[in-house]
Amino acid sequence: MKDMIEKLLTAAKKAGIQPFEARIETSGKLSVATFNTEVENYTVAETATLKVRGLIDGKCGVFTSDRVDEGVVDTAIAALKESAKYGNPVDPDFFVDGKTYKYEKLELFDEKLAALPAQAFIALATSVSEKTLKRDARIESVNVQVEYEYGSLRMANSNGLDVSHRNNLVFVFGSVKAADGDEVESGEYYEFVGDTDKFDADAFAAKLADDAVNAFGGSSVDSGKYKVVYSPDCVAALMSAVKNGFSAFNAENHLSLLEGKLGQKVFSPLLTVEQTPIGDGPFCSPFDDEGVPCGNGLLIDKGVPTDYVYDLATAKRAGKKSTGNGSLVGGNIRPAIGSMTVRCGGKSLEELFEHIGDGLYLTSLAGIGTGLNPQSGAYSLQSSGFVIRNGKKDRPVSLVTVAGNIMTDFADVTAVGNDEKQTYYGISTPSLAIGSLSVSGVKKA
Repeated sequence: MKDMIEKLLTAAKKAGIQPFEARIETSGKLSVATFNTEVENYTVAETATLKVRGLIDGKCGVFTSDRVDEGVVDTAIAALKESAKYGNPVDPDFFVDGKTYKYEKLELFDEKLAALPAQAFIALATSVSEKTLKRDARIESVNVQVEYEYGSLRMANSNGLDVSHRNNLVFVFGSVKAADGDEVESGEYYEFVGDTDKFDADAFAAKLADDAVNAFGGSSVDSGKYKVVYSPDCVAALMSAVKNGFSAFNAENHLSLLEGKLGQKVFSPLLTVEQTPIGDGPFCSPFDDEGVPCGNGLLIDKGVPTDYVYDLATAKRAGKKSTGNGSLVGGNIRPAIGSMTVRCGGKSLEELFEHIGDGLYLTSLAGIGTGLNPQSGAYSLQSSGFVIRNGKKDRPVSLVTVAGNIMTDFADVTAVGNDEKQTYYGISTPSLAIGSLSVSGVKKA
């Protein structure tokens, strides 16, 4: 990869393409899927992508290829030159000077994990399946998927930038079907795993099985206002719209629900949120897609949104510095948050139930893509969970619709849990207690 980058830089200089940038990204996945205790699918896939861009007479040319070998160098340079004839003007400052930055060194690649044989992942999947099936006789089927994912990225340009990083992780996902007479329920659970030696298959199987069997006998509730505890997955689903609201590009185009609200106490003072790209999580990175260093920082400080996040272009228009949030979306760079963390509070889940006394514990929200307006924050979503009665988890709840607004709901946070979970939204969060939420149901609790 190093020789390839150097050959591209040399060829670009010879062709008069200055500044010039090249990036090579590789990724791979080993995936094991089991049905009950049998391996149903086993796949291994690897991809590599070359992307180059550069300026000729101020216009930007680009070229992308899934070939990453020396034979594509001449093709890349020729295609970039042709592309530049029809390209848009780009500020040369958007090709960063690597000598002006310092980068955090992150240990995101585990050699021990990389050395595991395929059989280890097969054994992990079958173990989870076996333990889940034994958990309850009403469980009829279990699907488990274990994915080992790895990747690398190297970026270099003619201004002296030369950065790289690697990462790998394991993602475990399970789904179950359980039957009790004529009643059939399903459940699912997932975890990101950094160290398979520390993975608790028994605990995973328990949570997966319980997600289905604990739903037996579920029914609706009376329509009305309820105190609610949202699980981490529910919080992350709603918080994803807030996450997107921090984009300076969205704010410029009046697409952010935080527009006009920076510096104001619009959320509960119990709510503190930060972006956390510097860490050891699955969404961390030492630099963004423009080569600018990433950094941790407050996004919501005790209920007050602090500022937007910027890439180079939006930062220049705002008279600010990039926050290291440039994200490559298609062929465009847009500011986005990769890793976000809602700070934990001091209450366990049981203490949150005691805190609300009577209400609902909601564990799932369906229809986020269509039922949540990312500009206004309004939402109407199908949900399920449990009744909370006298501070204790009671019977299961299904067939309800919750309606609210992210801005008012997160302003009405009355307690914060300590049950932090890393979700696939790129948000790590605990459960939150909400003071009042509209719930539509059909049956008295």
